[in-house]
Amino acid sequence: MEIYFTDFLTLALAHFLALLSPGVDFFIILSNSSKYGRYEGVLTSVGIAFANLFYILLALFGISLIKDNQTIFTLIKLLGSIYLLYIGFLLITSKKRELFNKKTTISKKRKALVKFFSMGFLSAILNPKNSIFYFTMFSISIKSTTPVFVQSFYALWMFFAVLLWDIFVVYLVTNKKSKLFLENYSNLIEKISGVILFTIGFLIILETLI
Repeated sequence: MEIYFTDFLTLALAHFLALLSPGVDFFIILSNSSKYGRYEGVLTSVGIAFANLFYILLALFGISLIKDNQTIFTLIKLLGSIYLLYIGFLLITSKKRELFNKKTTISKKRKALVKFFSMGFLSAILNPKNSIFYFTMFSISIKSTTPVFVQSFYALWMFFAVLLWDIFVVYLVTNKKSKLFLENYSNLIEKISGVILFTIGFLIILETLI
């Protein structure tokens, strides 16, 4: 397992930094948690996590099929690295946004549990960026010699990282002091994450071409 530690660190760091950056899933968690409550926000998070698991398994299966073809695998790795550069650039150049709409207040409603799970699941499953991102992550971290149990560990790690991070976001959103922190520093977090992702993508391109 130690020989794959560097690959795992690269995958885990890039994945976590991507999670830190507010996207579609973040805003639906924010919306449901603010409007309906913590429990509903957690259910939304669970739905998002399972949609991500679908794309994780799909990407893992796809990479496993082509990893023995070195030319295709190298090409995909380079394209994946360019995608990381693209994400990093977008985050670095992102403008500060208002996360919480202070003018709108909606009363708390009790809705069917399935609905909140479905809202999270559909939000993530209908986002094509998720499939591209996970394919990128596996193309960078998996080699032709990477055993199945290590690949499975990567997949489980990313699933639980999404789930636990999204639940953590729910708790932040439903706490007044944490909401203030998110409002003040979310853009700075995006820019720092962008610099690191851009650097990772650039280093992987160098490693692949040299």
